[in-house]
Amino acid sequence: HSLSWNLADSIMCCRTIFGYDCDDVFVYDAPKTIRIRDSRLGLLQYGMMLLIAAYIIVWQLIRGNSYLMYRSPTVSTRMSLQQPTDPKSCSPKDPNCHDSFKRVADLPYCCTPACTYKADNSSCSCPWRRFTNYKCQYVDGVGGTQIYPNDIVINTFRHEYTQELNASCGQEGCSKLWITSGAQDRFMADVEDFTLLVDHAVQNQELGIARTSREMEGWLLVNGTHELQQQLCSSTNTSMTAPFYGERTTKAPCYLKPNSTDKDGLDYFTVRTLMMAMGLTLEGESYEGSGHSLRYEGLTVTLKIHYFDTWPWHGVLRDGNGRTKVLYVYSLVPLKDNPYKVSDLIYSKYPEERIRRDMHGIYLSAMPEGELGIFDAQTLLLTVTTSLTLLAIAATVVRYIAMYFLKQRNYYKEMLIHVSADFSDVRDLEAKTDEEIQEILKEKGLPRTGSRVQQILSILDAGGLSHHNHSEPARLSTGGGARLLEAGESQMRLR
Repeated sequence: HSLSWNLADSIMCCRTIFGYDCDDVFVYDAPKTIRIRDSRLGLLQYGMMLLIAAYIIVWQLIRGNSYLMYRSPTVSTRMSLQQPTDPKSCSPKDPNCHDSFKRVADLPYCCTPACTYKADNSSCSCPWRRFTNYKCQYVDGVGGTQIYPNDIVINTFRHEYTQELNASCGQEGCSKLWITSGAQDRFMADVEDFTLLVDHAVQNQELGIARTSREMEGWLLVNGTHELQQQLCSSTNTSMTAPFYGERTTKAPCYLKPNSTDKDGLDYFTVRTLMMAMGLTLEGESYEGSGHSLRYEGLTVTLKIHYFDTWPWHGVLRDGNGRTKVLYVYSLVPLKDNPYKVSDLIYSKYPEERIRRDMHGIYLSAMPEGELGIFDAQTLLLTVTTSLTLLAIAATVVRYIAMYFLKQRNYYKEMLIHVSADFSDVRDLEAKTDEEIQEILKEKGLPRTGSRVQQILSILDAGGLSHHNHSEPARLSTGGGARLLEAGESQMRLR
């Protein structure tokens, strides 16, 4: 207590420091405001402040969840293809699981006895189809795909070439390294009924969230109004208007629940469903002028998986156990004007004989997106602090409305703007000697005390030099000798 008292007593007893008055060194600057007693301006400002506060609290914080800290998750995705089976979604490795392909005669893109074969004996013309038909080949899910990390190619059409190494190629050069002795073209039979399985997991260590697709809830977005998309939404009893708090609908756009495997609860879709969700069919034309179908050319598709655990007006979503509820939405972005082909080689007798395969199909690339969020006090503080700058805008708007738009704007302007003295007088007075300054003070009946600057300011407050014609002199209030200073922004020094 003695130390505190001595320190406080020393500060209070401070008179000068390095030759300067302590009250001048440790001056306190404070804003000074003008209070205009007009309810119209007050109601206008308070009304705008109320609207801004409502915007910050209701729209940004409650609806927009801007008090949450968001982070992008790390995602791993695996996709696989399976041929149609009976029963549905059973494992082909199960002895009781049987393949369930349609008959070739029931597939309109396959060559049948009713079609006219062409010279290559692989293609034909059929009266019910404007594109060239080809012979069809049955393949299973493994044989009909090429799988890469996060990507998969679903084969729809294949060119197969039997090739032999040219034995005449040697030291003297080579005009043709591989000689093609045979070729076959085939459509993959019943590919629309194949099922695509999607298995994925998401995590973010900073947020402490880790979920597999078995623990999350997902939807497929049918984003469009094409006839096929309308048909898909109306024929599915799970179609909703939104993935969360949505309503039942029969119109596109809509959100559909994926099919789930009985054992693992993983998502799967038929290729037909995926094509309809994009508003496409493999029987449609690839690109304008191609003369071939999408089944023949193939196409590129991006499978976006959008993750989220928050929802407007609801904040962070929770499941029945209080855990963060992570949801996701599949959406398909096709690029049908971009055909896709992948090639591989199968050596029947290495290195002299091989089969080259050019496989066209649906190239499906998984692309995760979205953010996961949790409550964060620092984010809340930052959002509120940033939003409060809007309140300063309200005061500025009211100020300019009062000065330039209201009926009494001239009165408001007089009160809100303080005009300084003419600085031509300042320059003239600065050029005078101290004796001349004293003489002017005497003539105007002003006190002759204070510093030279204070004396000059006294002369300026009294009207300045009489020989100058001032277009807008400094205005002084007449009540109590107080000056009208600039509104709200001016600084006063309290000593």
